[in-house]
Amino acid sequence: MKLLHTADLQLGLKLHFLPPETAARMRSLRFATLRRIAELARQEQVDCVLIAGDVLEDNALKADTLQQATDALACFDGIPVIMIPGNHDAGTADSALARLELPKGVVLATRRESIAVGDAAVYPCPLMRRHEMDDPTAWLPARQPGEGIRIAMAHGGVINFAQNADSETPNLIDANAIVAKGFDYVAMGDWHGTFRYNDRVWYSGAHEATRHKEVDPGNVLLVEIAAPGAVPVVTPVPVASARWISRAIEFTDDAQVEELGAWFGALPERSHTLVALSLSGALTLGARDALDVLLADNAERLAYLRHDAHKVFAQPTEADLAAMNGESFMAAALARLQGSADDAAPDALRLMYRLQQEAANASV
Repeated sequence: MKLLHTADLQLGLKLHFLPPETAARMRSLRFATLRRIAELARQEQVDCVLIAGDVLEDNALKADTLQQATDALACFDGIPVIMIPGNHDAGTADSALARLELPKGVVLATRRESIAVGDAAVYPCPLMRRHEMDDPTAWLPARQPGEGIRIAMAHGGVINFAQNADSETPNLIDANAIVAKGFDYVAMGDWHGTFRYNDRVWYSGAHEATRHKEVDPGNVLLVEIAAPGAVPVVTPVPVASARWISRAIEFTDDAQVEELGAWFGALPERSHTLVALSLSGALTLGARDALDVLLADNAERLAYLRHDAHKVFAQPTEADLAAMNGESFMAAALARLQGSADDAAPDALRLMYRLQQEAANASV
């Protein structure tokens, strides 16, 4: 059996931290990437596609977003798709998944009963409430003699893996117990990065990242199971369109500003790239000014740029100070700024330097 495993699509994701136009573009990418998953499923001739929860961002989505989801799911035409509710789109009375006009071949599994896929059986474990205090996989039956390939689908944190898990942590799953019942593969959702818990239990991760802190998002899993009891062969396949990049730089040399500019310039598809920079260190006044210009330029080119350049201090050289000491009023202002403990003094010093440079250039 060959299948594709994905989860945490969160179609309609809000992305409140982005400018409205950028957020809309990133939301559109999530639908486009789902279409690309359909192309991959067709190319690989899989027997089915499993979406292990959080298909939608929440249950408050409006008709336009639901229609986009329906249209994207329709691209799987001819390939069986099984999806379950997760904590974002739980199968409650106001379920947005229940309002989808499901294309032919797409099954929303809200009942705890097996679904036949050829000679194999898929056992869905839907979340019918946002927070389930009982293990949603506890109902899964043990293997019986003569049964074929068995696959479980679930959404939640695995016991011994969920951070700070305790008896009151919702949606906890005993993955070891599932494997002990004779399941060949457990398709998990909830963790947004691709993660192997053991040979038979995998989180696919989200097809598109939702924030910078996620580890290894943007994949789907191609899973091949040769026979009942065989160890699955699991291959992560990158599918994401957007790139979320985090980088830390401590400036100790002015040349690093030029290096950062070259790094920005080498990024492919900057309009689909979201960058978070953690900056520190010190630069000369000219380099510090150049850094501001570089960051402002790339903030317009990238889908998103977050940085903390205020932590990069300006250290004027003797030449910088000499250039600003030419006029008596500048000398007085310079002396005052150098002796000031005001938090705004470094910015004022840089502005003073910039104005002096502009005046010098204008006189040439």
